[in-house]
Amino acid sequence: MNESYERDEFITPASQPGLRVLQIATDETRDSENVYMDCNSWTPDSKRFTFWRRASDDGSKKGGLWLCDTEDNFAIQPILEHEEAVAGIGSFRDARNAFCGACLAPDGTCVYEIYKRDDVLEVVRIVLGSGEREPVCTAPVPLTIRGSNSISCDSKHLLVGAWLGDGRTEGAPWGAYVFDLARGTYGITEFGNGFRNMHCQYSKNPDAPYDIMVLGTDGRLSDESWLTPPDGSWRWGDMPPAFPPGEGSLTMHHVLHDDGTDWRMVPICNNGDMISGGHVGFRGMETSIFCAVYDLRHGKWRSPIVEAPPVALPGGRNHPEYWHGVLAKDVPPPIDLGRKLARADSCHVACDLSGKHFVSDTDGYVEGKYSFLWIATYMESDTEAPWLKATYLLLPRSTCKEQPSHSHPVLSPDGKYVVFQSDFSGRPQVNVATGFEYPC
Repeated sequence: MNESYERDEFITPASQPGLRVLQIATDETRDSENVYMDCNSWTPDSKRFTFWRRASDDGSKKGGLWLCDTEDNFAIQPILEHEEAVAGIGSFRDARNAFCGACLAPDGTCVYEIYKRDDVLEVVRIVLGSGEREPVCTAPVPLTIRGSNSISCDSKHLLVGAWLGDGRTEGAPWGAYVFDLARGTYGITEFGNGFRNMHCQYSKNPDAPYDIMVLGTDGRLSDESWLTPPDGSWRWGDMPPAFPPGEGSLTMHHVLHDDGTDWRMVPICNNGDMISGGHVGFRGMETSIFCAVYDLRHGKWRSPIVEAPPVALPGGRNHPEYWHGVLAKDVPPPIDLGRKLARADSCHVACDLSGKHFVSDTDGYVEGKYSFLWIATYMESDTEAPWLKATYLLLPRSTCKEQPSHSHPVLSPDGKYVVFQSDFSGRPQVNVATGFEYPC
């Protein structure tokens, strides 16, 4: 079906003359959202992408994962639809059956969906085009799942974030179920107690397809309590009085092999002055990590994008300087990619497969209507560190009140399209921007 139409409300006098913006899903009875930046949503040829469509208000239309074809006037069609409750902390534990998410394979051939069926976590392959369904693997159901689903760039490993506790034990860890999609087997990798909001994602580097990036702390707070209680729930509203800036927040970045070996620290936000909000990723097919951080130094708030490579320390995460905010000797500081901007202001950030082009929104948590999208080119020089050369793109006019109204911009692999969401029409919907040029 085709629902797309031009939305010039997002184009302002500061936008480029050739810019086009289309809203691809326009059913006024249901929301649509783009796939979060952690998870692949594009076919490798940049012609099709997936997005979420929620159930209609009256329940007559099911929620599910949909596909948009940019070459067919942005026509859309469902890949899968589900009747079960969508897995969250409460619904996952209480429901016998629950939909636990789905991922488009980076090779663009199929989608993998994850279901809880009674006491079994089930992975099913759906072939694009034919819609053929094929069971791939099963595993015992954990107490709850995080919803961090990511697929390796060779389309062979699927990761599902999970709480590995038993509901009673203090200090139990978060971790991941890692499914080998070719062999139909699974393994369990432990991260630690402080990995509740892990934002786990696979590397896009074909030479290191099973490297993953994950966020989390060791889990211990100032009063020696655990960041995640035995039931795996949030604890952000119950922090101890001695809770210092950054402690327990998403301030620790790690790269490791998905079997739990080869832990490396990423020297970003390892102190209370720079706090990561979890908007982070591999820079294209490179090994380095980019991240939007809140910089609280000098008594002012700013939010730059920084970049740093993972660093292997002797002893891995048992190294005495790994966890507690003191960078190890001779580890270089991160590069401030936004140092040449008039003012560093980034929130949700993504890049294309080459790692040369970026898109970001500005922080909209206080006043969402002022948040705008900007694009940038990754500039390199023989005389100085890399930086981002940026230009304004558009104004989403969204409230940013809840996750579906955050812009969450994503770039196509070739950088030609920006997918973002906005609730300007009255409810969250997915939009596509194209016809722009990057600064050079």
